Amino acid sequence: MSAAVFFIKLYNVNYQKVYDFSYKLCGDPHRAKDITQQCFLRLWEKIDTIDSSQEDIFPLLFVIAKRVVIDESRRANTSAQAYKDILHTSTGSVDETVTNIDYKQLKHRLSNILQLLPDKPRTVYEFRDSGYSHKEIAAMLNISVTTVRTHLKTATHFIRKRIGNTTVILVGALALWSCRKGSDGPSTPTGPVTTAEVNRWILDSMQWFYYWKDGLPGSPDASSEAPAYFNSLKNAADRFSFLYDPAVWNTYPASIRSVYGMEVTVVSDDKAPGGALGIIQLVQPGSPAASKGLTRGQLFTRINSQILSTGNAATLLSALVKDRKGQLRMADKTADGKVTETTEQPVTGGGITEEPAVQQSLILASTPQPVAYLCFNYFDDLQSAALLQAFNTYHQQGIQHLVIDLRYSPGGSVAMAAVLCALASNHIKPTDIFAQYSGNSRLGNRSITFERAMALPEQGTPVSFEQVWGLQLPLNKVYILTGAHTASAAEMVVNSLKPYVTVIQIGGTTLGKDEGMITITDTRNPKRIPWVLMPITYKLLNATGAGGYHQGLAPAYPVDELASLPLQPLGNTSDPLLAKALQLIGAPGGRITHTAQNAPRQYITPGAMAYPVMVTHP
Repeated sequence: MSAAVFFIKLYNVNYQKVYDFSYKLCGDPHRAKDITQQCFLRLWEKIDTIDSSQEDIFPLLFVIAKRVVIDESRRANTSAQAYKDILHTSTGSVDETVTNIDYKQLKHRLSNILQLLPDKPRTVYEFRDSGYSHKEIAAMLNISVTTVRTHLKTATHFIRKRIGNTTVILVGALALWSCRKGSDGPSTPTGPVTTAEVNRWILDSMQWFYYWKDGLPGSPDASSEAPAYFNSLKNAADRFSFLYDPAVWNTYPASIRSVYGMEVTVVSDDKAPGGALGIIQLVQPGSPAASKGLTRGQLFTRINSQILSTGNAATLLSALVKDRKGQLRMADKTADGKVTETTEQPVTGGGITEEPAVQQSLILASTPQPVAYLCFNYFDDLQSAALLQAFNTYHQQGIQHLVIDLRYSPGGSVAMAAVLCALASNHIKPTDIFAQYSGNSRLGNRSITFERAMALPEQGTPVSFEQVWGLQLPLNKVYILTGAHTASAAEMVVNSLKPYVTVIQIGGTTLGKDEGMITITDTRNPKRIPWVLMPITYKLLNATGAGGYHQGLAPAYPVDELASLPLQPLGNTSDPLLAKALQLIGAPGGRITHTAQNAPRQYITPGAMAYPVMVTHP
């Protein structure tokens, strides 16, 4: 058993016990999490000295946890005493003493010294000074926690030599008073949370992390409510940043898929009652749409009794999302193109109970060489086992060709995108570059390897590269099916694979989300700001620096699945996109058949639900 696998096993078995013990020691859930992470960091540093056959490691972790708490207490007491000594040099009050020292002048002096530091130690110090934990900094900068500590030590030593120990201690003490990501003064707000306080927090966060921070308005109207204020800050090129309150459901970004669990498109059709026809393209298992018996390929001609037209379709679809309920008039279409209205189908929004990552996994046995078809719809870290199982089957069957269907994949976790890429070809190695991040003038540019990306899941246990080694397929070429709903992490897979294998893209142009975002929350205790902010932070590039696909990734082989109705089931070789892939592979059944129904000329597709590429974690 490798050290990494052994460590992950110990982490999974002991995390909750260590957290519970840490919480009993300190009584603070946030501090308990930090202590727990410190424990496992120290465990990792000595993992090579631990017998892998040792089953009960908790006694050792128990000792480590106590040492962490003792060390933290000593540091806190030292800083508190030093701060107290400084304050006692004046007979005035605390506020008077801070005024005499001139907090802003001190911060300005420190800022000048920080500019003399190398980029990485300076950035780490600024993040830490702004209230971020070592783990959060490591995730944002794609470095290890140990490296974070090294940079902090370098920065502190550098500052101490130039500004003096006492002043450094004072700045550290003042930072304990400041809000997350800094403030203009040392006091944390008290009393009721005001609109001005919320908006200051939003603006401060955007000035740190927003990709377009240099274009933020100079004097935004801070009297607006948070959503309006946030929207006033957004750059005209920003389609995806959002702000929401977890306790208020209608502040979440909504789409047909998020509300009903289905994807639809309205197309022009001169034989439909209003010259337009609605087509259901995808229904997720367990979704509100599935509970009503809706399936892929069904047609409708009205929404809430209003006849669909190319002129009103976008408005009617938006109302269906906003109202979270409605009526669809279902319809049939005969081989000669005649459209007949049938029953009225009520639909009601609700939570999607299942969003399967692996929608379909098939071995197409009728082909001369084994072909695998994988319909991958959701990049969810908690469903990595299903993906690994699929590739285990492909490996055992000696798959020679792989078709990945991402046409309805709205994205998700970067870690899962890296896992899928790594599985697709044994040309990819752990230290190869998976992606490059291009940020604002503060964050700069950085790259992330496959191994590192896989180690940073949004949730759940990471998939190690060792788990992937034996499942990688010996492929030089991968066929990927795309469409207007292909977004975010799904687009990242298409782009990040290109430096390592030939990517044959078939179908439609993707959504065009070439950006990553971070999650910003108020982690103070007590928490004052209820909002969660998710600003675009980075542009995404592949290992060769190719990116800039904000208008979408165009296919080498454009194929319209709506050219032939009714829609075929996903994975059916008569599906036009899969048929084109088989045709290019040279496999039987790879024929694209068209009925007498010609492809409609005008499409109205509701806004796609692009699950964000997460650069860091909540």
